[in-house]
Amino acid sequence: MVDFKVPIHIAIQMDGNRRWGRKNKGDPFEGHKQGGETLRGIIEHCKNIGVKILTVYALSTENLKRSKKELALHFKLHKDYIKRHILNSDEFIKNKTRFRVSGRKELLPKDEQELIRQAEEKTKNFTERMFHVCLCYNGQDEIVDAIKKLIGNEIKPEEITREKVKEYLYTKDIPPPEMMIKTGMNPEKRISAFLLWDVAYTELFFSSTLWPDFTSKELDELIEEYNQRDRRFGK
Repeated sequence: MVDFKVPIHIAIQMDGNRRWGRKNKGDPFEGHKQGGETLRGIIEHCKNIGVKILTVYALSTENLKRSKKELALHFKLHKDYIKRHILNSDEFIKNKTRFRVSGRKELLPKDEQELIRQAEEKTKNFTERMFHVCLCYNGQDEIVDAIKKLIGNEIKPEEITREKVKEYLYTKDIPPPEMMIKTGMNPEKRISAFLLWDVAYTELFFSSTLWPDFTSKELDELIEEYNQRDRRFGK
């Protein structure tokens, strides 16, 4: 049990994998592998303390400019996770967790697109928890895609409201996060186009810890800090 109020939705940018790999293994790609292990621990901890929605930024559209070798590793890690923990396991069913991916999924390899489709289909009816992954994602792209859909559906200008725009976002049925955490930030402070629409009133946290070293203890400390903030929403 925890003695603080737990946010319903936490979003995390898992930054610092390559730097960790260079520093600790002499190979930047090793950081991605260790980062995957860290993520599994954080997913389990979020479940245990009562977080209902965990969103992670796993791959941006800008990341697609990286080397073929690094991208191949990303795609392999994604596919291995889906097969091991969702398609070939009852883990998500037992925990009543829905798996969702947001972004321009058509830019992913065909076999990964199919695995995502199967995983989303298998878990689509769960409402207890959600593991939401942003892949080939950029918040500006999300808004551009929403505008295109609004135009395509011939929505009149006077009908366009904040609520209407939300209906056309990737996250149309996902509430905004109360907390956004970005690791590996020292001294930088930026959100890197993550959930641009949805983080309008989100509390932002920047950790100097490289993602593979991020722990459930640090997450709890940030949640405690979140509880001490006064969220006025302009009032």
